[in-house]
Amino acid sequence: MSVRELHEVSLRALRASGLSSGEAEYLAEIIASAEVHEGAGLDALATETARVPAGRVGLRLEHCDGYAVAHDPASRGPLQAFVPACETAAVVGPLVVPGIARTAALDWAALDIAGRAGRVLSLSDGGDRGVVTPDGELRRLPAAAEPRPPVAGLVIRPLSEVPDGQVVSTAAERKQRYREAVTHGVSVDTPLWTLACSIARGFLIPDHREGR
Repeated sequence: MSVRELHEVSLRALRASGLSSGEAEYLAEIIASAEVHEGAGLDALATETARVPAGRVGLRLEHCDGYAVAHDPASRGPLQAFVPACETAAVVGPLVVPGIARTAALDWAALDIAGRAGRVLSLSDGGDRGVVTPDGELRRLPAAAEPRPPVAGLVIRPLSEVPDGQVVSTAAERKQRYREAVTHGVSVDTPLWTLACSIARGFLIPDHREGR
């Protein structure tokens, strides 16, 4: 299907699940990018739509042993918790999101946040690390010896310099890949796409054109 259709179905599915228009629009962009570039967006969408909390309970931040810890009393989806936590980490320093593992979709969200914040960010859950840079590089590195966080989860660290490691994606490569996807469309997992469309049917985008 087309990139536009992928984005629109993701947006409608997130809105149908209870996210605000702003939250849904932002996450739909991340999900569409993750699907176009790594085939990881629709899987993330299925998780997010199943875990939209009722009400507006925010993350609860505490400081422990040199880390900020972002607790999520609402148990929202990983992307929903990760985005505000990562934006906070870019400002305050090392931060842990308990109970979340690093995924490809989170890497794509971190790329956007690194660019907006002008920071190099490292993501690690004890395994391989993802590193994103302000100029749009995504690197994946082997696990490294790091101070143990006070709780298990995803550790987000601002870095002062870019470490050596395998460059998985650059901004130029993604721009080219996006052009190709717009021209030729995107192949997706059929069951995940069917699920996304089923959820999206619960939200209709208003047509503001005057009736004829």
